[in-house]
Amino acid sequence: MELRDYLNVIRARRGVIILATAIVASVALVVSLIQPSIYEAEAKVLISEKDTGAALLGTVIPELSSQPERALQTQVQLVEVRPVAEASIKQLNLEMTADDLLADVTVASVGQTNIVSIKAQADSPEQAAEIANSMAEQYVEASRARKRASIKEAADEVEQRLEQARAEILALGRRLQASGRSDELAAELQIATGTYTTLAEQLEQLRINERLESGSGTVVQPAVVNTDPVEPQPLRNTALGLLVGLVFGVGMAFLYDYLDSTIKSTEEAEKVYGAPVLGIVPLERMEKGQKRRLTIVESPGSSAAEAYRVLRNSIDFVNFEHDLKTLLVTSGTPSEGKSTVSANLAASLAQAGKKVVLLSCDFRRPTTHQFFDVNNMIGLSDVLIGTHTLKSALQQPGDERLLVLTAGKMPPNPSELLSSSKMKDVLDSLSEWADWVIIDTPPILAVADPVSVARWVDGVLLVSKAGESTREAAEKTVELLGKVGARIVGVAVWGLDESKAKPGYGYGYGYYTGGYYYQNSYYGYGVGAKPKAGGSSADAASAPELEWVQPTTPARQFAKFLGRVLTFVLGFLVVAAVALTIAYFMDQYFGWGVYEVVQPWIPF
Repeated sequence: MELRDYLNVIRARRGVIILATAIVASVALVVSLIQPSIYEAEAKVLISEKDTGAALLGTVIPELSSQPERALQTQVQLVEVRPVAEASIKQLNLEMTADDLLADVTVASVGQTNIVSIKAQADSPEQAAEIANSMAEQYVEASRARKRASIKEAADEVEQRLEQARAEILALGRRLQASGRSDELAAELQIATGTYTTLAEQLEQLRINERLESGSGTVVQPAVVNTDPVEPQPLRNTALGLLVGLVFGVGMAFLYDYLDSTIKSTEEAEKVYGAPVLGIVPLERMEKGQKRRLTIVESPGSSAAEAYRVLRNSIDFVNFEHDLKTLLVTSGTPSEGKSTVSANLAASLAQAGKKVVLLSCDFRRPTTHQFFDVNNMIGLSDVLIGTHTLKSALQQPGDERLLVLTAGKMPPNPSELLSSSKMKDVLDSLSEWADWVIIDTPPILAVADPVSVARWVDGVLLVSKAGESTREAAEKTVELLGKVGARIVGVAVWGLDESKAKPGYGYGYGYYTGGYYYQNSYYGYGVGAKPKAGGSSADAASAPELEWVQPTTPARQFAKFLGRVLTFVLGFLVVAAVALTIAYFMDQYFGWGVYEVVQPWIPF
């Protein structure tokens, strides 16, 4: 696909894209409007860590260890431990668990500094500030407690060693008194006394440090009350919904286009059928009670009649070697306009001065006689069976250059009759007199009759209904014709809705539709145009009528309407389900709490 093809898909499926975008954006906006306000407050703590033992020895130590990033992240994690959260809950008398509180608190280091930011969210700005300050204070208090416990443990150890030194001094004194003066004992006593003095000084210093210890952090910026809510943000959420909906809508459009197997453009039709598109007939509208109409005769000034003339000229151009006299007109599936095209093509060729025979081979659903108002009592079946001669079965509807051979009565073995040598003899006899023999047959994928006749004709004209014929049916049709060696000379696209035609897409055959619009303008008539005031009755009679469409039964109309309704409902449900899923994950990610609010009303 080229860039133009992608743009055509987006333009043709713009309704799906707009619907998906609108639904997702609306859901995001509604969620934002019903979401309770969330407020945030921030406290900042300066982290510092000194080795008390090193300080007692007089060694200069940096504020943090040799790995400051690791040490700082350790302190960040210590802020989010359960004991700190539980202490804050107890201090503020909050009715929540430690996990719930920690879910509303965000702790992170600020840039390349030793400052830690503690952000708390709550339903009110005052509570958010209280939680942030309490978490900061409880962290500092917990850090102070840990430091003091460490110092106290060291002091207890020093105190034990001090007691040992005192006991040793007393023992040396008793020995010295008992043995008299001894230089050796005097030296040991002096060492023990020095050790005792040092330990006593260390113990005193540890006691002082224990009382002065402030912990690893200091609150440098207490949280203040901020009355501006951080959530919801309708503008941001709606913009995000528009973006997500647009992406989802475009994806749905391309998925829908991928699943749509109808032939959407002339280029695609030519590729699938392996033959050029010779003409495009616009959609036609019938009058009430009218079953068939010969447009080329009854509405010669209409755009449809002009389209049949274009088709006639295209076929003449294809037949530049004059090797094409018998032309089979068929389609892949029913209701694609083959009988309408064959009847109007035959009448158009006759108007151009050609001698034409229109032969109907559709025994099951004959319609040729309805176009020309002739009798179907005697027809091709009687000729093939031998009950009537070919000359007696031919009828002249009015134009002396046009003869019609209707299908006649339904024979018991239509496929066998059409594939017999008698059928070939009929075609040969008609070809001797006529310049063109146009053969109307049933759909190829419905019965085997068209394939039986295809072996005797010079060429095949396939009819494809705009926007409805599928690639699968077209490929199967070409395959069946190829098995009998039939020559496909071209494709006629029938039933193009000009109001929906897009250049190269939509109903897809718009590349050729411009001629029809220009034709209306040339004759001075548009779709639904009225004759000018003062115009003659002849002008009014020759004016093209409204574009017309083949009638359908009420049952088919209801089925089509029901299908459209179900398609819309299912599409809406799919888009709504995706939108709700996106909203749920957004709610979980941003912590809006909407799901908890609406959960009591969810029946499952």
